[in-house]
Amino acid sequence: MKKLILAAAAVMVVASSASAADLSRPVYKAEPVKRCAADWWRGGYIGVNGGGVNYTANRTDSDDLLFGSSSTYVQKKWGYVVGGQIGYNWTTCNTLWGIEIDGDWGRADVTNNAFPSAAGFNLNVNSRFDGLVTGRARTGIVLDSLLLYLTGGVAAVHTRTTWTRAFTPPVVLVPALNQVEFQDWRWGWVAGFGTEWAWSDRVSIRSEVLYVDVADREYSATFAGPAAVGTFRFTNSDSMWISRVGINVKFGDYPVAAKY
Repeated sequence: MKKLILAAAAVMVVASSASAADLSRPVYKAEPVKRCAADWWRGGYIGVNGGGVNYTANRTDSDDLLFGSSSTYVQKKWGYVVGGQIGYNWTTCNTLWGIEIDGDWGRADVTNNAFPSAAGFNLNVNSRFDGLVTGRARTGIVLDSLLLYLTGGVAAVHTRTTWTRAFTPPVVLVPALNQVEFQDWRWGWVAGFGTEWAWSDRVSIRSEVLYVDVADREYSATFAGPAAVGTFRFTNSDSMWISRVGINVKFGDYPVAAKY
């Protein structure tokens, strides 16, 4: 019995020593994986946008034949745009680089009359903006759930221009009616800035301002009247400021930034 009691006591002493050693040993925990603020923005997205456009059209009768003056008519008009965009972002801890393609249908329509108070004369030029496509790069910084970015790239703008020269009795000039219309896509450049806010796990809301400038182009057309034929040349120049808001939805499986 004495031997049994001594053996039990020895076991208890050894166990107590082992427990004390375990308690004195430092406990190491795995470090949490830190996520950066920009992680939320990584990957692809698709969205819609809409807003206003301040359109400026410069139209010149280059050879003085149609309107009898080579003056440039500066036409300004507010209108609207609506469309969609698709893009992809790459990120580091707090910075972003991305590419985006967007397309907007729009409308800004303005007409100038060369002689608005002259009876019997209808000399006017009508300019209309109705489409925009851009391909842009983006770069910015992320502050928590807010993205501040700059953007720039190439743009294609669709415009329609109608030159009209018409006379009504008792004015008698030939050709009695001249009208020509040009419509096409023209290349230019675009630059701007914006902000975007991560509203939920996959949805963000943005606002941005863009400036678009389109390369000048010269056009020519031949008019045939009852007693005259003429070839006329025109120069078109277009630019615009666009302010719009949009909503983007992320697609694909990418991590959401964790607070730490």
